[in-house]
This record gives sequence, structure tokens and C-alpha cells, in this order.
Amino acid sequence: MPSKTSKATAKKAKSKARTAKKAVSTAKARRSVAAKSKTPPGTRPSYVPRAVSNLDDDDVLMAHGGGGGGFGRCGGRLLSSLLEQQLCNRLGIAGVVHSHSPRHYEIRYGESQVAAYAPMIVLRGRGREGKSVVIEAIAEASAPILRKVIAFRAQYGQEFYVILVAPDEVLDEIPVAAYDESCSSTNVNTLIARLAE
Repeated sequence: MPSKTSKATAKKAKSKARTAKKAVSTAKARRSVAAKSKTPPGTRPSYVPRAVSNLDDDDVLMAHGGGGGGFGRCGGRLLSSLLEQQLCNRLGIAGVVHSHSPRHYEIRYGESQVAAYAPMIVLRGRGREGKSVVIEAIAEASAPILRKVIAFRAQYGQEFYVILVAPDEVLDEIPVAAYDESCSSTNVNTLIARLAE
């Protein structure tokens, strides 16, 4: 018959074994969580102020008729491009009040074609030459929206001052009829500083 001392020793040994087992499983769990949270640098999401990713599928009509997940939101409106997102962030930082696609305008192509156009960004309470300021960002000269911008400016040019933002090589290919003022995407900070004055 085993003595009381050997029973106590056996209990202590079992208790130590359980404690050691728990410590090992806790350490494994921590390593697993740490491994999952370490994503490669190229895939980590970057912090974008004011623009929240579009996580729902409720948007039947995206901004400018575009599809995909978008580039965040501003004032409830979906941002349609990275360039628009950058403009939005910089305008917000500079304190320039603006809205994205605030309303649609009916535009005409020739005599028989009619389309809807929503300006990408409209500045509130600021004007150039007594007109409301519209900022349109285009990444390539073949963008379908360019035709609408030209038609919009031809029809509503008395009310709106159109600033076109695009890369230098794209600006060289865009007709002058598309804008009142153009700005290279590399000089956006200068443009926004001027608009903020």
C-alpha cells in the first residue's frame, strides 16, 4: 500500500505536468496569433484618413458608373480612383470643403445623344471667375469620362470652372476644350494650397 507521502508527491507531479502543458499551449497560441498578424509589408493596408473602405455590396450604382470595390468614401459617396482619393485627402487636410458627385447633369452629344454626368469633386463656397469649381481627375487620355467633361464644359461653362488633374504625359494628349485650368498630378499640393487661400 502506497504511503501518504508518495501520493502527495504523485499529485504534485501531475499538477506540475498540467501547468507545464497549459504554458506550452498558451505559448503556441500566442505564436500562432503573432504569425497571423505578421503580413508581408506589400499587403498591409495603409491608413487613409477620411476614406473608409467599401465593405458592403449595397452600391448598385458606383460613382461615375465604375465597378469594383472603390477607393473609400467621403461624405457617403464612393471614391472612384486612387487619384480622387489622394485629392480628397489633401483637400480635407487643407480644410477645403468639397463634395463628390453631388448631382448629375444632363449633357448632350451632338443632336441625338443624351447622357448623365456627375462632376468628380465640387468645391463648396469657393469660386474662380465667379463660377463654382469642379475638379476632375483622369489617369489616362482614353478615359470615357473625358468626352462627358468636354460636353459638360461646353454646356455649363458659364457656371463651372473645370480644373483637370492628370499625369503630365496624359495632359499633353487631352484637348484644351476639356478644362479651364490643368494641373499635373505631381503638383496637386500647390493647386490645393492655392484653392485653400
